Parts: sequence; C-alpha cells; structure tokens
Amino acid sequence: MLSTASAQLITYVDATDGGNTFKAPSAGGGLPFTVSPFGTQGPVNDGLWDARAFGNSATIFQNASAGAAQDTNAVRLATSVSGLSLGTYNVYVYFWSDSSLLWRMGASLSDSPGQLSLSKPGDAGVNQFYTGSDATVLSTALAINPFTTGVMVAEGNRRLYQVSLGTVTGTGFSAYIEGDRNMVAQNERTWYDGVGYSIVPEPATGALLGLGALALIARRRK
Repeated sequence: MLSTASAQLITYVDATDGGNTFKAPSAGGGLPFTVSPFGTQGPVNDGLWDARAFGNSATIFQNASAGAAQDTNAVRLATSVSGLSLGTYNVYVYFWSDSSLLWRMGASLSDSPGQLSLSKPGDAGVNQFYTGSDATVLSTALAINPFTTGVMVAEGNRRLYQVSLGTVTGTGFSAYIEGDRNMVAQNERTWYDGVGYSIVPEPATGALLGLGALALIARRRK
C-alpha cells in the first residue's frame, strides 16, 4: 500500500515526443522518434511508433496499430526527467491494456542490450489502480490518490498499469521503453503513457519522527 505522506506521493510525468522522450542511446540517442498518427501505421515490423489519442494528456504511444497486427522492431525510447532535488527516488513507468490483458511493455532504468524486462497485467509487481466498471476515472476518485495530481487510471474498457523500475539517486533519471520483440498478435501491443517518481525518505527523517512520537507519549504519561 502506498503511503499518503506527501513526500511519498508519486509525481506523474507524461511522455511527449520531442519533449522528454527520444530515441534511446542504443537506438541513435537524442533524436526524436518517428510518430505516425493512429490509423496510418505502416506494414508489419515497420519500426514506427504510433500516436493514439487517449490516456493522460490524450496521447499514448503504441508500437503497432490494430491494422498493423505486430511490430517487433519499434525503436527503443528513453523518457528523461531532470531538475529534481538531489535525493533517492522510486521510479515507475505506466502503460495501458484493454480487457484482453495481454498488452505488455519492456522497461528498465538501463539501456542494456537485449530485450528489456517485459511486464503485463497480472504480473508480480504490476499495479492496477482501478478495477471497477466506470468508463473514465481519475486517481482523485480513488479511496487514496497515490499521485500528486489527478492521473487518468481508466478510460473506456482500458486500465492504467504501473511498473516499478527500482530506485535512482541523483537529480534526474531516464527510463527506457520498448515493445515485445517476440510480439505475435495485435493484443500484445505496447501502449506507453509516461513515467513517475517519488522520493525515498532519508532514514534520519524516519528516526526523527519516531523520536518525536516517543517524546509526545512521554509527555502524555507525565
């Protein structure tokens, strides 16, 4: 369960073509990736990402449209976040799946060779925020909003999923994204929406809170 302490709330960052999201260094590094509007995706394995008008900020990126059926070689992407206060952060990535529950995404904090670790709904460590039947839901409607803002977690028959990538220390990070290199059907597409981060509290902070609580108890006993 995510803490409701403000220091641990997740800041969501939408992935934007040419803004914070580019080709990964292993795929050419720093260059905008080619985006094709939905419905105009080329033939199977054309290597293109496809813009789709849903999700947060009404944009997600998919490695293949329904008509293209599959794309095993869409260029690897990197979404970068910078300008954070020096610290240690939990890092997350977000993708969508429809009712088929077969959509998946490769993601990592490292631009390593080979297939990035794949996640799909139902896998260990993949968090689904909303399981109800409402068509459009923001995280502010949840019993506990894990985000600093209202993030769309349901739209139509689609649901948002969170994958934890681990922690980084510094003033920023990059998350690397790709589809399934062994994709065999359109229901195994990647629907990528963005990244998120939350600060990892320093141990000293927790110790100070504990000491404060003990002091309060001691005063009440007196």
